[in-house]
Amino acid sequence: MASIKLTKRTIDATHPGPGDVFLWDDELAGFGLKVTPTGGKIFLYQYRLGGRGSKTKRWTIGRYGAPWTPEKARTEGKRLAGLVDQGRDPMVERKERLRVEQTKGFSTYVETFSAGYLEADWGKSWKQAKRQLELHAVPILGDRPLPDIGVEHINEVLDALRGRPGLQRSVWAVLSSLFRWADKRDDIDRNPMVKISPPTGAKARKRILSPDELVACWRASYQLDDPRGALVRLLMITLQRRSEVAGLPWVEMKKQKSLWHLDAARSKNKLDHLIPLSQLALAEIDAIGWKTRGLVLPSSTGKTAVSNFSDMKAALDEAMKPILQQLADARADENEEDRYEVEWKDWRLHDLRRTGITNLQALGIQIEVTERVINHHQGGEASGIRGIYNLYEYLEEKGQALEAWSALLQSLISAPIASNVVRLADRRA
Repeated sequence: MASIKLTKRTIDATHPGPGDVFLWDDELAGFGLKVTPTGGKIFLYQYRLGGRGSKTKRWTIGRYGAPWTPEKARTEGKRLAGLVDQGRDPMVERKERLRVEQTKGFSTYVETFSAGYLEADWGKSWKQAKRQLELHAVPILGDRPLPDIGVEHINEVLDALRGRPGLQRSVWAVLSSLFRWADKRDDIDRNPMVKISPPTGAKARKRILSPDELVACWRASYQLDDPRGALVRLLMITLQRRSEVAGLPWVEMKKQKSLWHLDAARSKNKLDHLIPLSQLALAEIDAIGWKTRGLVLPSSTGKTAVSNFSDMKAALDEAMKPILQQLADARADENEEDRYEVEWKDWRLHDLRRTGITNLQALGIQIEVTERVINHHQGGEASGIRGIYNLYEYLEEKGQALEAWSALLQSLISAPIASNVVRLADRRA
C-alpha cells in the first residue's frame, strides 16, 4: 500500500474517483485520508488489536478543514496509536465515554449522589445540600463527565462564591462528600477535591441585639401568624437553636417538672439536654395550651413543624421597624431632644441566642453554666452512669440562669416605652 506525506498540498491535489480513494501517511502507520466520490475528504486512523488474524477497524478523526488540519489530525492519530500500543481499543473507550457522559455527567450524578448518600447520611439537611449543588455547581459543571472534572473546574465553582464565604465553604463541603463517595465507588480515577483546601468560611458573627431591638422583636412577634410569633418568643426565652424549638414535640415537655427534655436525636451535638422552663417560658406554653401528643408549634397542616423562616423573618423585620422608631421618638421627646430616623441593622434569628448568651455573662452567670444552658459540653460525649449524671449536672444553676435572663426580658418588655432605657451590659442579677 503506497503512502505519502499527508500535507495540505498533497491533500488539495487529490481528486475524487469513481470509488473511495485512500491516501496513507508515510510518517504515522494507520493514519490516512479517505476521498469520497463526491469530493469529501476525511481523516481516519486504521488499526487492529490481537495480531494479523484480528479484524481491522477504522476510526473517523474528522473532515479535512477547520478544525482538522493535517497537523492536528496527525496529532490525534498519534494519540490513538498510543492507545493501541497499550492494548486499548479506541472504539471501546469511545463507547465507555458515551456511557459515562450519560450516567456520570455531573448534573445526572447529583441525583445519583443524593439518592445514594445524602438522603441516608445527611439527615434533615440533605435537601439543602442538594439544592446548593443544583444552584451553584450544576450551572458551571453542567453535564461534564465526572471523571473529566479537575481542580480548575471546582475552583471555577468556588471562585463564583468568593463574596459569600459561608456559602462557599458549604458548597466545598458537599462537593467534597460527592467526590469522596464517587471515588469509593470507583466512578472516578482521581478525586480533584484532595488538592483544594477548605475555604476559610464566614467570619464569626458578633451581632448582639440592643434592648430596643429586643423589645421591638418581642412586640412585633405578636403581629405574626400563629405559631410563628410563639416561635420567636420561645427562641428569645429559651436560647435554644431554631430547629430544636421549631420541631419541639409535646412528648419532650415535662409539665410537672417545668422541664424541656431535648432528645439527643434532635440536638446538634447528639446529646440529651435538659432546659429548665422559666416563668416566662411557662407562660408562653400555657398560652399555647399544654398537650401530650403532636408538635408544640405545628404548621397549618398540623402534621409538620412550623417552617418558611425566610418569610417569617421578613415579616418580623417589617413589623419591628416602626416599633423601633416609636421607641426612639419617645426617648427623644422625654429627653427634649430632636427626633432622628432609626438606622435599621440587619440581624438573624440565631443572633437572639448570641444576645442571650452575652447577657448571661453580663448578669454574672458563670461561663460553665452558660455553656450548659446552650448544650455546649467540654470533653465530648459521655455514656452510661456518667452520661446520666452529666444530664442533670448544673440543672439548678441552669434554671437560675434562665430565670435571670427571663427577668431581664420581662423588665424590658414591660417597661413604658419612654423609659425603656436599661442597658443589658450594666444589669446584674
